[in-house]
Amino acid sequence: MLALLACVSFASCTTGGGEEVQYVKIGQNLCSFLAEGNQPLEIDVKASPAEWTVEAGATWVKAERTADRTLTVTVEDNDTGSERSAVLTVTAGQAVQEIGIRQLAADGAFARFRKLDTFSMGAAMSPSGRYAGGFVISIAPDDSYQYSPTIVDLETDEWHQFGPYPESVYALHQTMAVTDQGLLFISDGQHGGQIAIDITGDIFVPESPAGYEHLPEVQGTSADGKYWVGYAKKTTGGLYYPLLWIDGAAQELSLPEKNYREEELRAGVMARSISANGEVIYGTSWDNSDYGMLYWRKEGAGFGRPQWVGKDVRKITPTVLQYPDGTEYDYNLVNGCICTAELTKISTSGKWIATTYRTEVPSANNQYTECTYRAAFYNTETETTVIVEDYGETSGAHVTDDGIAFIGIGRLGISSGKVYDLNTHTDLGDTQDWVYDTYGIVIPGGYINHISADGRYVLGTSAQSSAGGTSFINWYIAPPRAK
Repeated sequence: MLALLACVSFASCTTGGGEEVQYVKIGQNLCSFLAEGNQPLEIDVKASPAEWTVEAGATWVKAERTADRTLTVTVEDNDTGSERSAVLTVTAGQAVQEIGIRQLAADGAFARFRKLDTFSMGAAMSPSGRYAGGFVISIAPDDSYQYSPTIVDLETDEWHQFGPYPESVYALHQTMAVTDQGLLFISDGQHGGQIAIDITGDIFVPESPAGYEHLPEVQGTSADGKYWVGYAKKTTGGLYYPLLWIDGAAQELSLPEKNYREEELRAGVMARSISANGEVIYGTSWDNSDYGMLYWRKEGAGFGRPQWVGKDVRKITPTVLQYPDGTEYDYNLVNGCICTAELTKISTSGKWIATTYRTEVPSANNQYTECTYRAAFYNTETETTVIVEDYGETSGAHVTDDGIAFIGIGRLGISSGKVYDLNTHTDLGDTQDWVYDTYGIVIPGGYINHISADGRYVLGTSAQSSAGGTSFINWYIAPPRAK
């Protein structure tokens, strides 16, 4: 049996004079069942008045009240040859609530939905979706932290977990990337740089090019594992340099001549990820709030000079701003495409890059800039940008080669998303709607970070509330396991 939670639903009404609130609150308002072999499903019901009834809208569904707050649903095997649906109606006084029932056809099978909520600081998915990786934090007997790197085989749901390692050995603090060959990169806050660990538990530390004083951070990999990209500092206090590893050997990518505001580089540039086919790299000019987005295209055996993502809509306007004491200074306003430390913004072949288009105007007192933010998507083949204005303040999260765009609503603490067709400029619904239409399952709210080239594997993010507050967790969708 498989029944997936959609949400908690509540229906209520007030009797004459507002003296009594009548309601029905159910723990699940949409249930999905396999074609056969299902076990009874129990659903929690809270109602006022306490006496409630349930009616099934189809003969193949049996729904009965088996306890004061328990509704038990059973379904017959589906031998009709097609998917079918029905509605249960729960009534308490004048309050009514419906529960949708969906059952697959006999040859149907559910995609798997799994939360990665035991991982700390998020998860990464390999380019083709074979593996997901992260780490788990636990408390050692001496009350110090210890860390367990974990690689999940998404074909089998098998977990490869190593350690735990005491924080004196590795103080892991951010999962960055995992390859389709099962090599996981996690940043090490104790020693700087990263560890790389494979599915056998072997660990090594990635190296910078010769002459660098600092260890690097690998941020993304190609599907074949040949290319890694990331960054490192040459010297303390110096610039960040974008790096490319070819078969494990590091080299520098070229820097832009100027920073995002057409000024001298002050912080440098970081390579953030690479297309699965190894053809296009993107990165950020990390300079306070001026995190412009760049990309490099493969040229022969190497990569060319960086270009600004969204260069067709990029506009620089010199102006004069002033400090609170009235002192004036020159400043370049930039309308352009930006990116922070996000690692999943490129399509499989590098045809599309997801980004955020930011516009700037001086404030009324000329002391700061006022900005707008819109999800945008840059086509590296046509060198044109699609700016999506439909949803207000948004961020581009991911995009497929065929132009299906995934959008995060808002900028910080994003908890919901939209799906948009860049070819027809059509809204394809919320994340939940699109997942249901595409994979036939019901998921919590959230947005999509990554989809494999064949569309079978998905990595997403959702907000999750607990007594300790709201946290953000990753989840994945994978095909049904082979029988």
